[in-house]
Amino acid sequence: MNDFLEQIWGVKKLYIDPNFSIFVDEQTASAILSVSAKNYDRYILLESFKTIFDTVKLELNEYSVQLMQVGILNAIINLKIKLDEVLNGLEELRKNDILDFVSFKFISEYLSNLKLVEKQNSVLKKEDLTFYKNINSLNLICNELKALDESHIKRLENAENSANNSKFYIAVTGVINAGKSSTLNAMIGKKILGVSNVPETANLSVITYSKDEFAKAVFWSGNEQESMGLEPKKLQDLKVDVSELVKYTGASSPLAPYVKQVILGVDLPMLEDGINIVDTPGLDDAVILREELTKAYMQESDFTLHLMNGAQSATKKDMSFIVNTLKNSKSGGLIVVLTHIDKLSSNDQAEVLEYTKKSIAAELKEYGFDESLALDVKFFLVSAVKNIGIENLKNYLYESFFGSNSKKANLIIENYKKELLHITRLIKEDVDFKLRMLGGNRVLAKETMENLKLSLSNLEEDLNSLKAQMNEFIKKLDYSFSELSSLKSISSKIKNRIISDVKYARDRKQKVNFDRLGVICESGFNDMFIDLFREFGVVIAKDINSLYETARIKFNSDNFTLNLPKTKEYLDKNLPKISFTQLKQDLFSTVKNVSDMEILSQKLTTLFDEFIVNLNLPNELKKLSLACSKEFMDGLQASLHQTSQSLKSKEKELLDMLSVAKADEAQHREDRALLESKFDKLEEIYNRISTC
Repeated sequence: MNDFLEQIWGVKKLYIDPNFSIFVDEQTASAILSVSAKNYDRYILLESFKTIFDTVKLELNEYSVQLMQVGILNAIINLKIKLDEVLNGLEELRKNDILDFVSFKFISEYLSNLKLVEKQNSVLKKEDLTFYKNINSLNLICNELKALDESHIKRLENAENSANNSKFYIAVTGVINAGKSSTLNAMIGKKILGVSNVPETANLSVITYSKDEFAKAVFWSGNEQESMGLEPKKLQDLKVDVSELVKYTGASSPLAPYVKQVILGVDLPMLEDGINIVDTPGLDDAVILREELTKAYMQESDFTLHLMNGAQSATKKDMSFIVNTLKNSKSGGLIVVLTHIDKLSSNDQAEVLEYTKKSIAAELKEYGFDESLALDVKFFLVSAVKNIGIENLKNYLYESFFGSNSKKANLIIENYKKELLHITRLIKEDVDFKLRMLGGNRVLAKETMENLKLSLSNLEEDLNSLKAQMNEFIKKLDYSFSELSSLKSISSKIKNRIISDVKYARDRKQKVNFDRLGVICESGFNDMFIDLFREFGVVIAKDINSLYETARIKFNSDNFTLNLPKTKEYLDKNLPKISFTQLKQDLFSTVKNVSDMEILSQKLTTLFDEFIVNLNLPNELKKLSLACSKEFMDGLQASLHQTSQSLKSKEKELLDMLSVAKADEAQHREDRALLESKFDKLEEIYNRISTC
């Protein structure tokens, strides 16, 4: 505590009771901890800052601020305030330039090194997590809506299934002896990897949930087999009992080289919660296609879990992998797990952790990247043998996937809420419509009938108009664009950086660092393609969103439900996936075999130009824009069909109601009372959905 206050307050540090503790929310904790002698005068002018101290009944002065800081640190140590959420809050303050980088780095590192109260055996309860609280509430509401109105059951079931069957992926990497199998077995709660019936091979394994356990061997296609130099075999994917998997993946099996990946279905709680674990073959796989498969899974995973043996951490191979992942991965986060810590003393553990953190920062700096990327890495120390740190790691993953700060979980809940709110509105509108019809207003009924028929006749005409606009938009698409010349310009800069790196090493008679060259190459091209795809997305989204607005204005009447795909999400999901594996191998081979720097420069120019041309990006982006346009029109036509059916159904219901109202006055009153009760229930449901 004393060190913390001295660092940020200097000569203004006051004597504070080191045992003082106070509970505040994590956002407030982040703000209080960011106050220092440098920014105190600015903070005290803020009304929101004054309110914090009014709430805890403290006068706003330097003593109270320092007292609060000590109290917050003690609350974090005693697990009353969540450390991860405080760190996230500090990160937001840094991003918004409220907290400078030097202060942010000191506070973050200080917090990360706090010795928290041992909670080794505490298991996070699912029901305490925000995602599960909300999804359980929404599921109850969904079932109530099904019971209230059968006409929307299919749509309600789709919304329910989409929300409840969402998958979260963890890609697990590491070098040999990193302890991957034993750590994963400890995490999932069953010894399934690295045992006799599931041998450790070079195969990528996806561990997923299944009530009935199974193993599935997925084989390479004929073309993939040929590219790997294998004698082509016609092989069908096989689903077998877990005990039989060794026949196909064991080292002595002639089929082992033909296995692309293994899927293991296991009945375990962690997997049942929608968490899929991808156990990768490891770093620098000798098989190019398998390395590409591993990278594809990593790109789509929510987290990458990189395991390192605590006694051998921070190897060059580990560091290159971490730097490349931090710079290029779309993964939601990188977690470094130091394993086998039962073999290290407490002091050794602290030293290894500190050394690993500094090594990552140093490697980032050496590669020319922002050192602050190292702050995005989370660290855990575990021992599968002694079951140390396993629950802490699992708790962090569960908090990250299903806690209040999970972007993915919040998006799932928000989409579920939006759909339930929309369906509730539709049912309410339908009930209100029926109530008005039962009011006996024959003129209104006649007008409504005419409006329904008019809406039906206008739908097809409006759709054809939009199709014509879409065709005009497609004709304008031209991706033989000038941006390709800028790609060559950027690739020339990447080449010059590689040449400079090679020349530097050769001039000093040092070994060329090929890991470093690989990161420079991949990260440079990756940044280039991200910028290109962003520009492409802006152009496409702008035009299609214009059509979307046209459709919304034309069709968004009381009778029409517009349900169109979101252009940005579609593009992000379907943009070309670019592999750099072969390019890097060709780069390494060229550097190794060419000693003359001028010739090397020419060959690299040719290599990079051919790489860009062979990607055939103009054609790929043209195909994607057409597919995106088709997706839009398909969505529009589906909405048209759905609305047409709904209008016809309303027309029939209107005729039936008018007939009943005329023939049976008692039934008429009963129907109206039921509808009024249903409307009130829908109002109550709507409010409950909004509060989730």
